[in-house]
Amino acid sequence: MKKIIICIVAAIVWVACVIPFAMGASQNTESGHDFTVLAIKEDNVKDYNSMPVFLDLAEDTGTDVYWTFNTSTQYANNPDPVGINGIDAIYHSGFSNLRLYNYGRRGSILAIDEYLSSMPNFSAILESRPDIAEALKSPDGHIYSLPRVEEMGLKAYPNILFLNKKWMEKLIDMNELPAGLELEKSDLVDGLDLSRNQFKAVLQKFNDLDMDGDGDNTNEVPLTFVSGNWQGNESDLIASFGVPENREHKTIVNGEVVFTIEDENWYNAIVELNDWYSRGLIRSASFTQTQDNFLARGQDGRYGAFYWWEKETVVSEPDDYIIVLPLSDDDGNRYVGVSNELEVEKGECVILSSCEDPEELLAYFDKFFEPEYSAQLNYGSVESGAFLRERDEKGRLVPNDDHGEQSADDFRMRNAPYGVVYLTEEQWENDVQMESRAVLRLERLENYVKPYTYEGAQSIPNLNYTAEELNELNTYESSLTNNILNWMTTAIISVDAPSYESWQSFLSENRTSIDAVKRVNQAAYDRYAEAVDSAASD
Repeated sequence: MKKIIICIVAAIVWVACVIPFAMGASQNTESGHDFTVLAIKEDNVKDYNSMPVFLDLAEDTGTDVYWTFNTSTQYANNPDPVGINGIDAIYHSGFSNLRLYNYGRRGSILAIDEYLSSMPNFSAILESRPDIAEALKSPDGHIYSLPRVEEMGLKAYPNILFLNKKWMEKLIDMNELPAGLELEKSDLVDGLDLSRNQFKAVLQKFNDLDMDGDGDNTNEVPLTFVSGNWQGNESDLIASFGVPENREHKTIVNGEVVFTIEDENWYNAIVELNDWYSRGLIRSASFTQTQDNFLARGQDGRYGAFYWWEKETVVSEPDDYIIVLPLSDDDGNRYVGVSNELEVEKGECVILSSCEDPEELLAYFDKFFEPEYSAQLNYGSVESGAFLRERDEKGRLVPNDDHGEQSADDFRMRNAPYGVVYLTEEQWENDVQMESRAVLRLERLENYVKPYTYEGAQSIPNLNYTAEELNELNTYESSLTNNILNWMTTAIISVDAPSYESWQSFLSENRTSIDAVKRVNQAAYDRYAEAVDSAASD
């Protein structure tokens, strides 16, 4: 009886998650729309059907697209989204390289490169940017998805270290600066120079004293971050030990794919972070919180230091915080790694083979690559208030920084559909200004972070794998990622620091996976570099 009940409940859940979207899509197509597109968005994001940018696109192209939706949770619960009846495309598909290839070779989604005659904008991009063309290809040479391209030079450096200036001033007033650290209040400006040991000693003071003056010396948070997050993570703290760390622990150094976890400096960093944790300098929340939790907790002014892109998003009084240079080691050396967060993202939009007129639908999506549409898709429409009505002297769209009580992130989340865009240096120069906060991020990174990049380190680009390589990555990479996360987190928050033998045992247990992932990525990277060099010389 119990098994029968479980089966019934499972069936109800499946029906609730999947069937309404299949039915909704089918009904919308039958009601006279040219196309129905499934988009993945959360409930707090406005309906695409009423967004001004999509209304303008419909008028401009003469194509009537109806948007139907899944939340990310609903979408993840659907094992075969391309099988939903009545939809012509999936926007924000998020398909991996392997999934794109498998759906493409089975004929479930279309090879977009076979329809380039209907896509003058996309065709021009592929011709002028051979690196993008190469990155989008599947093992059979076809392009099965439309990309998102937003090039600012930001994603490779997702961390800046901010320090509570008010608390530092209080330490100076109380004559409580750590021994050997001689600072005046006038020294507390952006670009503060601290060694890792000095920073640790400061955090110890933040932990031991009542820094916020509320009579409780236990509610201060000396240092916080969002472990494993795409930004504001612990990577640069680990990098300070002399290793080109990023959240994937995988990077390219002088043309060679390496795993940072194999470097003894990485092990030394984990041992030291275990000590920081045991002293209360890092709390367990850093390893469990989401970025939303992190941002909400920052508003109460109890962060002593944190990693993030910008302080203005995290704390209610940003003037109370200053930028610290990447922490130096005992020899005065500073290091930061380079992330693998790509500015060219595959899998943003796929066209289903059931689409009856792919030429018209792809011509519609091709307009997304035009600068003014890309800008409004990425930030929100002019009508919504994302941009000022007046343009600058170059005729560029000018972002509106004033959204009232809404933060810039909240406004953008509600009003911008994101997805398929093309914004590169050419567009920033001629068509749309960057947001002022993006310009500020770039200035801070140029001044305080990028100069300390680990020598020879670079991001792993969007690589083009063979079918065999995709299957090999599918076999090894996911489990390896989980194993690294579990070992690292456990090692840091355990009572005892990890022994050298336990680290070696961890590497030995994962040797097959480590070697396979390196081998596959090295081969793919070598081909990528050769193809880009060849195209550039033509």
